[in-house]
Amino acid sequence: MPAKPAHAQTAPAPSWVQRGSGSVSAWARATPSLAPLRDAAAVSAQMWHSVATLLPPALRGGVQPGRWQDAVWSLTASSSAVAAKLSQFKPTLLLRLQEQGFAVRDVRIRVQPLAERTGRAAPAVLQTAPCPAAVRARLQALRARHR
Repeated sequence: MPAKPAHAQTAPAPSWVQRGSGSVSAWARATPSLAPLRDAAAVSAQMWHSVATLLPPALRGGVQPGRWQDAVWSLTASSSAVAAKLSQFKPTLLLRLQEQGFAVRDVRIRVQPLAERTGRAAPAVLQTAPCPAAVRARLQALRARHR
């Protein structure tokens, strides 16, 4: 069997990596450059835990905690309707977070539909069905009459 070229050989794994037994969270804990991201995610989760009870359950289901950076916390809404309602709670959320000791300057709300967050298509109920031939023919007749 021929030897592998020098560029094809891989470097030995760091001492903290155990083949087959590591997890992404263990890797993230051991990687110093990911520490700020991990810490920001932990703070965001704590902030969400502090304010989630202020939101009605129906609204809470359409909101996800997001990025925490430079005293600005982002929340992700599942639709523009959820974002609009969530924006009404913004002063209350800011007040609660500041009372809890979080140095929050602003809460930003962004809309990201469920299909974009999960990579799944919308449920079949929400997708439009093809128009029956009889309905299509009637619509074409009405459109032709009004031209």
